[in-house]
Amino acid sequence: MLGGCFLFLFLHLSAFILTSFADPGKGAFGTKTREKNIQINGDKRSKTVDRGLDTSNFDISNDPNSLLADYINSRAKPYRRPVKHARDLIEVHVRASLYQVVDLDQRNNLATLLAYFDVWWIDEFIAWNASAFDGITHTYVPINWLWKPEFYLYHSIQGRTPDYANDATLEVHSDGKIRMFVPIASRSLCPVNLKFFPFDNQNCSFIVSFI
Repeated sequence: MLGGCFLFLFLHLSAFILTSFADPGKGAFGTKTREKNIQINGDKRSKTVDRGLDTSNFDISNDPNSLLADYINSRAKPYRRPVKHARDLIEVHVRASLYQVVDLDQRNNLATLLAYFDVWWIDEFIAWNASAFDGITHTYVPINWLWKPEFYLYHSIQGRTPDYANDATLEVHSDGKIRMFVPIASRSLCPVNLKFFPFDNQNCSFIVSFI
């Protein structure tokens, strides 16, 4: 049975290759390719469309995801605090998860850790009615579009965490909730007490602040 399936697949693949080379003006299934000019935000771009797909009625400007991205981008201010009143405080919620203890330097009382922060807050300027965008309740945007908190680790040798990756994204919700995941690689102070070794327990405290 396995040999029969392999033979059928081989014959099907051979027919596919022969059909592709039979006519340069046709695709793998013998359908002529056509060129259409698709209007994308006022920019006409030539695009090859296979299998005779008619794109004359296709308008990407009506795509709800594109419309929502344009809406968020128009209201996004990366250097503006995400509150409508300057005196209001910003509540930043953080959940820290330890991924790995890379090293514990007993002599220098240092711990090298890999972790990540699950961070979220409310941006009062970024909210939308989901029904106006085909029911979309959340989406993702480039991290440099919106305001985000800066982290400081008080017990870390590096102090401030590394800069955000340029290709990172923010999770944006229709109620204005912004969420991001921040990977942390920290070399931090961790006093080690070996009095009860090898039955010792080590406790390291880390204080995180945001600005």
